[in-house]
Amino acid sequence: MSRRILRFVTVIAVVAALGPELANRRSANARLPTLWPAPRFALVDQAGQIRSSDELRGSVWIADFIFTHCASVCPVLTAKMVQLQRAIRDPRVRFVSFSVDPDRDTPDALREYARRWAPDETRWTLFATTNQSLGALVAGMKTFVQTQSDPNTELHTSEFFLVDGQGQLRGLYDTNSVSFAQLLPHVQRLLTELDGAARLAPVTTTEAPADGASLYRRLGCAGCHDVPSIAPSLAGIAGRTVLLADGQTITADSAYLRESILEPAAKVVANYPPSMPTYRMHLSEAELASLIHYLEHRPALSAATASRATGDGQGATIDPVCGMQIHPGPDTPRLAHEGRTVYFCSEVCRDRFAARPGKFRN
Repeated sequence: MSRRILRFVTVIAVVAALGPELANRRSANARLPTLWPAPRFALVDQAGQIRSSDELRGSVWIADFIFTHCASVCPVLTAKMVQLQRAIRDPRVRFVSFSVDPDRDTPDALREYARRWAPDETRWTLFATTNQSLGALVAGMKTFVQTQSDPNTELHTSEFFLVDGQGQLRGLYDTNSVSFAQLLPHVQRLLTELDGAARLAPVTTTEAPADGASLYRRLGCAGCHDVPSIAPSLAGIAGRTVLLADGQTITADSAYLRESILEPAAKVVANYPPSMPTYRMHLSEAELASLIHYLEHRPALSAATASRATGDGQGATIDPVCGMQIHPGPDTPRLAHEGRTVYFCSEVCRDRFAARPGKFRN
């Protein structure tokens, strides 16, 4: 290869390597593009009140599409939404969730959903929809919703939509891509546009130290962990034997709880997807210690609550082997023991119990 060609190839390689960095430097203070106008709407919110898109004019708002019975992408979306709410305290920023389940997501259902996830957040509006209004929203946002035969499954976007004070869509951010990290700085840019100033408007404030129970509530932990079909129960978690997805077991001590909060994919609980987001950048060391202390002292479910199993997916029961709270359904592993049916989180726990039933409390 000649020196001229080699030099040319080297220059191309350097430009390619530096291209993203140079582009980021040029775009650091650039105005966000205007994509398209957000659709206008008048919908019923979780309080049963008709609310209009006009009420969002003059505010920067972040929107997503969810449904309250979802056990897959929606808990991840809502956990991220609650993280954003906690990170952005500026009252000019609003949060909007549109239901993609017109039949079941009534205002009461949406109000209960908001109560579980963010009971103290007043800037979050959840909207019930009809088939007609949902179709208009989906078309206006240029996204998709696809109904499935399974009533607990709806295919829909996992993106957040960023809308400016004039009702113009300015960005799309997927929770599963690097674009999500750009959402906070882009909110800052839009607030700067509202200010008409040349500096970034602050969007975070320092909160007073919170105790563990308050953090559990503010972080939306109940949104998943108080619904056993979505995530394992944390009631009485301290000292419990936890069955992991790889078949191993571990004792839930403070080190396990810390790792599960900061690196949730490190040890995934059996029968649950690795969907929990990390809270590494959302908790100080003091807050993390308070939350762990609270979890270590959460009482277990009462015997009356734990024994309300009907076998048809209603009520809760406890796996006597690993201590996991489960809601039995038609496919839940089980066996008859001393005149009653005992339910298990998995075949592994069922087989361990069958081999030595006297070893386990039940």
